Amino acid sequence: MSELLTPPATHSRRPSAFESVATFCLIAALLFFGAGIFVPLVLAILLAFALNPVVSMLNRRLGLPDPVAVILAVLLAMTLLAGFALLAGSQIAHLAQELPGYRQTIQGKIEGLQSQFSGLTWLDQFNGMISNIDAGFGGSSDAPAVTGQMKPIPVSISNELGPLSIVTSVMGSIVGPVATIAIVTVFLIFLLMGRADLQDRFIRLVSAGRYSLTNLAITDASRRVGRYLIIQLCVNITYGVIFGIGLWLIGVPSAPLWGMMIVLFRYIPFVGALIVAVLPFALAFAVDPGWNMLLMSVGLFLIIDLTTANVIEPRLYGTSTGVSPLAILLSAMFWATLWGPVGLILATPMTVCLVVIGRHLPQFQFLETLLGSEPVLSPAERLYQRMLKGDTEDAIDLSDDYLEENGRAALIADVMLPALRLGTTELSDRPESLPQRRQLITSFETVIADVFEHEFADNASVLIVGGRTEIDEAAARLIGLELAERTIPATILPPGAIRQESIGRLDLDPVETLVLVFMGRDVRAQCRYVARRIRRMSPNVRLIAIVTNALAADETAESLHVDNVYRDFHSAVDGISEVATPKSIEPWEEVPQPFAGLGRGDDALGQELDAIAERFGVPAALINLIDDDRHLDDGDAAKLTQLVVTDNAPLIVHAATPDERIGDNSYLVTNGIDFYAAVPLTVANGTTPLGALVLLDYEPHEGFTEDDLARLRQEATKLVENFA
Repeated sequence: MSELLTPPATHSRRPSAFESVATFCLIAALLFFGAGIFVPLVLAILLAFALNPVVSMLNRRLGLPDPVAVILAVLLAMTLLAGFALLAGSQIAHLAQELPGYRQTIQGKIEGLQSQFSGLTWLDQFNGMISNIDAGFGGSSDAPAVTGQMKPIPVSISNELGPLSIVTSVMGSIVGPVATIAIVTVFLIFLLMGRADLQDRFIRLVSAGRYSLTNLAITDASRRVGRYLIIQLCVNITYGVIFGIGLWLIGVPSAPLWGMMIVLFRYIPFVGALIVAVLPFALAFAVDPGWNMLLMSVGLFLIIDLTTANVIEPRLYGTSTGVSPLAILLSAMFWATLWGPVGLILATPMTVCLVVIGRHLPQFQFLETLLGSEPVLSPAERLYQRMLKGDTEDAIDLSDDYLEENGRAALIADVMLPALRLGTTELSDRPESLPQRRQLITSFETVIADVFEHEFADNASVLIVGGRTEIDEAAARLIGLELAERTIPATILPPGAIRQESIGRLDLDPVETLVLVFMGRDVRAQCRYVARRIRRMSPNVRLIAIVTNALAADETAESLHVDNVYRDFHSAVDGISEVATPKSIEPWEEVPQPFAGLGRGDDALGQELDAIAERFGVPAALINLIDDDRHLDDGDAAKLTQLVVTDNAPLIVHAATPDERIGDNSYLVTNGIDFYAAVPLTVANGTTPLGALVLLDYEPHEGFTEDDLARLRQEATKLVENFA
């Protein structure tokens, strides 16, 4: 009936390869042709991520209304950008005035290189190009410029270029950037002012009812992108300051300009800093007649860049972006192709957003798999993949690393057994899967032998057998390894040992516990057959089945005809450890338990204790054993017995004169005991305490003398002789 009431599951059709490619091409074309709209919008969103903490701070700290805080934050950002542009422009203008003076130095270096490396035509071409620098700045390429004697430049006047054309040309060159800045500013203001409403609309649009996941994705993306931008800004500024100061100390012209430019260009992944660094290198080549300035500039750049990229940024960024380096490189190429230089700057933040969306929204999970930095395979899947292709060296390294970090039990339960379970699921019993199964087991045995270095016992009391396949036998070895860690030896046999033709030859004389391990789902028929045969051959053997496959979760001890069923590694090992008997003790031998089960009723020991109490004139005489669970349940009573056993000496307690060793013992106070006298019960010539013989009285008992204590010792000795 429940199946009839359950609505049928709807399965969405996966898009074909052609549909996926067509969708990607359509989106790429839309981004390319809509760059005029999307670029300002994405820039505004990126700046909104960066300025959102500033707006929140102005709201909380200064109590400013939200519109005022937004306007102040935007004005602050625009002021900083304008100051940066103004300073960079002044440095560029100063550099342009000084460039013609470097022609002579460059030509001298080129001529020196020509004399050393004659025959290189590209040096001649480069020298000819340098000779035209002066002409480009108003000089002559034929004669050196003389101060105050510049040749007049011929000027021709044409009516074709009027004032309107000049204004139109100038306006056309500046309208585009100014319009982009204006659009970005307007978008930014509206995004910051309506950020709460926009977030609600975005959640409503993409959540599909999963509000918690979508809200988590937005929060995570905001945190990661904001943290990335702040850290990168700090790193870039520090990088630029150190680089600019270094160039200034070396003597490279316009050092502040190159420091500022490298702050901006480092937002371009991988190559941004190098693009800017080439320019001061060229200046160092042009300014210094020697090579020291160039070599020091290159050395400065290499030291700063390698230290930042390989030491500082990995520690600061950590997992803040969650994007792999390869994904950043591919993303930079993709967005640069679509949107040019701006796409390079926006590549990393946009890729971070895509990875976060893929992490939290299941329908976009492929994005995290393709672009994320987190391992896409679990340790168990990685180990399984290595063993399946026979890469035992890598499998051993992976196992050793996990063993060192998490321990032996975690390696077996969380990595090795799940890897075998993958083999059971993927590799069927059909002949075509046999080579892969053989490769898996061969690699697995090599890993076990190298990582654990353990040899299993023969004729042990615990026998562990793989239920059906060689993968079950491998799992049995893992169970045996953990039992060996608990000093319980085990014998491991393959599934062939319990097949119909060979099960009758099993030597069950030393076996007390037989464990069948099944990793697959076909359990019942084989387990029942083995159980029936073992019951006939040795009825006293305890049968345990370990069934780890979820498809066999309904199997019980009754359905499998065994004594116990365990479904995971830890419970199986614990259960076997509880029932397994140490090898040195035969099953028919009973471990002596002195006084076990005696003295609690009208038996002989109970009657003797009553007689002892009567001879000493007290209401009760007791035996308290240190391994009696009923006695240990009362913690304060057990403390008294433990004190007697530890000191192997009598303990006399009077309520009127408390003993500082026991303090206010709740067992004595709660039960109203005013007198407590105990002597050790010992065996093995008086050297092994078992517990204490105790006298209790609810009234003061001041007349307990040394003679009485000696009599009590004699009574304890007689009890041990007669009842222990």
